[in-house]
Amino acid sequence: MAEEIQCRLCGCRFDPDKSKDCECNCVFGGCNGRNIRCPNCGHDMPRPHSNKDKTSIIDKLKASIKL
Repeated sequence: MAEEIQCRLCGCRFDPDKSKDCECNCVFGGCNGRNIRCPNCGHDMPRPHSNKDKTSIIDKLKASIKL
């Protein structure tokens, strides 16, 4: 189990590995799916650094273009 994080809005403590990812797919100005949602209130917040995926910038650009 990963270290629990606390929602900045409602204070709910939860395991970031078991929460839903943000569904934002906006490449410019959005989180591009890197944020997670609080299971209690739905507030989007950045995923803790230790849990971010290790995808390279090139792979992220390829995925966003979707040729």
